[in-house]
Amino acid sequence: MNIVILNDAACIRGGADRVAFDSARGLAARGHRVVLFTAFGPVDESISGVPGLEVICLGNSWLRNDRGLPAMTRGLWNREAAVQLRGLLSRLEPADTIVHAHLYSSALSASVMDASMRAGFATVLTLHDYFITCPNGAYFVFPKAKLCERRALSMSCLACHCDSRRRAHKAWRVARTWLQNRVAKIPQRLTAYAAVSGVCETLARRDLPADAAIEVLPNIVGVERHPPVDAARNRSLVFTGRLENYKGPHLLAEAAARLNLPVTFCGTGPLEAELKQRYPQARFTGWVTPEQVFEELGQARGFVFPSVYRETFGLSAAEALARGIPVVASRGTAAEEFVHHDRNGLLFAHNSVDDLTVQLAKLADDSLVSRLGAEAYETYWQAPLTAERHLEHLTRFYGDAMNRAKAKAGSKTGTAATPA
Repeated sequence: MNIVILNDAACIRGGADRVAFDSARGLAARGHRVVLFTAFGPVDESISGVPGLEVICLGNSWLRNDRGLPAMTRGLWNREAAVQLRGLLSRLEPADTIVHAHLYSSALSASVMDASMRAGFATVLTLHDYFITCPNGAYFVFPKAKLCERRALSMSCLACHCDSRRRAHKAWRVARTWLQNRVAKIPQRLTAYAAVSGVCETLARRDLPADAAIEVLPNIVGVERHPPVDAARNRSLVFTGRLENYKGPHLLAEAAARLNLPVTFCGTGPLEAELKQRYPQARFTGWVTPEQVFEELGQARGFVFPSVYRETFGLSAAEALARGIPVVASRGTAAEEFVHHDRNGLLFAHNSVDDLTVQLAKLADDSLVSRLGAEAYETYWQAPLTAERHLEHLTRFYGDAMNRAKAKAGSKTGTAATPA
């Protein structure tokens, strides 16, 4: 089949981009014609020159790095991207083509999904975040670091200052979501959704249409099988990810300081300077490649996943389990689906540095670390989240979605009133 993958970036900024690129390469290797349609680069080397994989990069910019009215307007509804995608789709047939959106909110906008559905193509979305319903994409009140239980676009939602930036940015995001959901009616029109975890599916259903077709399709965990790490021989705790409040590195820094434990922070972000000042004995690697993360995990006694906001999956935690490293994870995140307390890791109360301190103190016991690490390795590799398993599931998901779209095509009488 022809598979058009929509993703804001042609470069890797995080786990969701990696999943999009890994699946694109894997689908091309299986003989499908794959087009990766992106807004901004640079184009990652891993997707350049791959047989069967065409990469289109529009040369737009990441909204985070842009300013002014043109950027704000393009972020609401990227007309250029919609026009370019319509041109691509005009050369393909809906009968043997599916359009799969991964990340779209930081450059492409919902215009591309609208363009695909207007052209009659089965169109699916992976829920790497919640921008399809929630204005800030996370169901999280960032200024107060609290989980949000409001209905998206309700009066309570509109009145809440939940954005990580200014109130004006929340207003802009509300306008974007209103255009996407109330004018273009994208959530009602999408053929199907892929939720990356059960937690993600449950939360997304809160504001999606009652009849939305959602299937749990876990992300690829791109870790090859190696002998397990002897975690009990190591001393350092490891964190990987952006150094931002919502990821919780400050909780780890405080808990580790109380216990005088060595910590390695792999990543960079706005909290880096503050963390270095508060916990100077910690080691900070800056941005690291996946290969470097692999090396750092080999030196880990435990991996800490202290996210404060609603993670949809927890890729880094799964990678640690695959290496045989106990994971200490926050309750309430999707990582809780595969990190089980006192079996392959430890769980601590959401946003609680006190409970995190209690759990980290337990890792002083070598026998406990050995037991948790052995269980982590054994249980992960009993059902590993490999690319092969993901692609098998993904192609079945595509087939079901295309059949669903064909069944609806006969009864469709019109399209929603959306921006041209």
